[in-house]
Amino acid sequence: MKRLLAMIFTVLATCLSFAPVARAANTWGTDYSDMWWIPSESGWGANIAHQREVVFMTLYVYGPDSRMRWYAATNMQSRGGASASVFDGDMYEFAGPYFGAVPFNPQNVNARRAGSATLTFNSVSQGTLNYSIDGVQISKPIQRQTFRDNNISGSYVGSQSSTVSGCGATNGIRVDGGATVVSHAPDNVVSITTSLNGAATCIYSGNYLQNGRLGEITGSVTCSEGANGSFYMSEIEAGYLGYIGRFATSLGGSCTESGTMAWLTR
Repeated sequence: MKRLLAMIFTVLATCLSFAPVARAANTWGTDYSDMWWIPSESGWGANIAHQREVVFMTLYVYGPDSRMRWYAATNMQSRGGASASVFDGDMYEFAGPYFGAVPFNPQNVNARRAGSATLTFNSVSQGTLNYSIDGVQISKPIQRQTFRDNNISGSYVGSQSSTVSGCGATNGIRVDGGATVVSHAPDNVVSITTSLNGAATCIYSGNYLQNGRLGEITGSVTCSEGANGSFYMSEIEAGYLGYIGRFATSLGGSCTESGTMAWLTR
């Protein structure tokens, strides 16, 4: 039991250190790893690390004495199915050796079940946190915390996979590849120029919005083959190796295209 508690404490410390910079940690679906808060209640929040169908959440709040309290829900499981974006788990309070004590003794780490927690994600960037600690019930709307806008400017090579419908002869599954150049201005106006399969060139332009570690673009698309319309890209995860994201376009009438983009830095 002591060894298990020590392992949990080590994982807790790791999550506190690295949760805000986690990258695509699961193949399950939308990755909710991030720092979450309420902008009007700055001073408390939740760090969430998400791997496959499990969420590890650490919660920092204040006790009756106005001093900081840390709690952790170390194994919040997805409900699956239609409720896959709802996660439930027990909440623990930890106690251990003084940080100035050398060497650290893991045998002195202890965990106490303090309550339970439920996370319900309503969208990619918003959710509801319900939790109880020692009988006190709390419900809060939360959102990803943004403290610095990303910038996706650069030259890339990669591909996009999409489903085209309502567009006549071009309906079906498309897999396009080629070079991409992205211009991301200081005012968060973005222009993405793609050369698909060495033939058609499309320009996706719009306004970039940062939501925690994920981004989104709302704007329009114009292609050299004549297609044009509205464009939306979400769940943009960008790093020095490249970026990925989901996109959807409406090209007039019932003609739509939706899929994913994945581009590597050249």
